[in-house]
Amino acid sequence: MSAIDAKREIRRRIKALREENPCPDSSLVVQAVLDLPEWQDASTVMMYCALPGEVDLTPLLGVGGKRIVLPLVSGNDLLLKEYVPGYLVPGFAGIMEPSSNAPDVASDEIDLILVPGVAFDRCGRRLGRGKGYYDRTLKTLDCTKVGVAFGWQIVDAVPVDEWDLPMDILVVDGNVINRRR
Repeated sequence: MSAIDAKREIRRRIKALREENPCPDSSLVVQAVLDLPEWQDASTVMMYCALPGEVDLTPLLGVGGKRIVLPLVSGNDLLLKEYVPGYLVPGFAGIMEPSSNAPDVASDEIDLILVPGVAFDRCGRRLGRGKGYYDRTLKTLDCTKVGVAFGWQIVDAVPVDEWDLPMDILVVDGNVINRRR
């Protein structure tokens, strides 16, 4: 089976599991993130607004005096925008995003990024939705990369291509199951 076919099959399986878990509880993941020394030491954190079935990081917005950065989809790229409370708008695929006039953030200002995925393996390899938004963005960041997931998103092995970067830390439910840094 080719890597493309293997990725397609994993996405299909995880979609079925997501449908079985329509309202997953993100609180254990959120608490585990808050307990990370890397979170506690970070000044500027990039995260995301969740799609259905992804870990909901909303409780982290505005916690602990962190400067929060959220992505804004622009063409094939993610623009890095500072989170301004009360100024999120529906964007690409209905995802809540900062408005286009939110302050830009340079990639070298980010200390930590919390990354969604369709699936992860225990080595920290990540399978995204297939559009490459995060793959392109992760290459521009020199910071700790934390994958966040539910237990049903963990697979034996994620097939990778040369552009796929592993996560430094993987938080699954309430546990840190991989730490590369």
